[in-house]
Amino acid sequence: MPESGEHMEPPPVAIEVRKDETTRLYEALIDGQVIGTLAYETTGGRFSLTHSYVDRDQRHRGIASAIARYALEDLSQRQDQAKIGIYCGFVADYVEAHPDWKDVVDINHSAFIATNTARDTASGH
Repeated sequence: MPESGEHMEPPPVAIEVRKDETTRLYEALIDGQVIGTLAYETTGGRFSLTHSYVDRDQRHRGIASAIARYALEDLSQRQDQAKIGIYCGFVADYVEAHPDWKDVVDINHSAFIATNTARDTASGH
């Protein structure tokens, strides 16, 4: 049992991240199972990261951060040097925590509210 004040951390996991250009998703896998995604769009040659999702039972294990880091590294290596549009609140928070990415992204905070509103409307809340 952990001593008082200690948090039980989940064991480290081997996370594989890949890009699927057919579905326009960055995918995180554990043991070959997709457990998280980060969607991207391309408009006029500009890439935007739009929405992330990690299975509920896999959250708080660094999976979304691993996907965000992989996607930012992948997209920042493009030749055109256009800024990466960020419409995903999690990725925006990741960039805030890792300011070395700020020069390569354009964070659209107004989109976060619209995304949440659309989700609330669709679920009937």
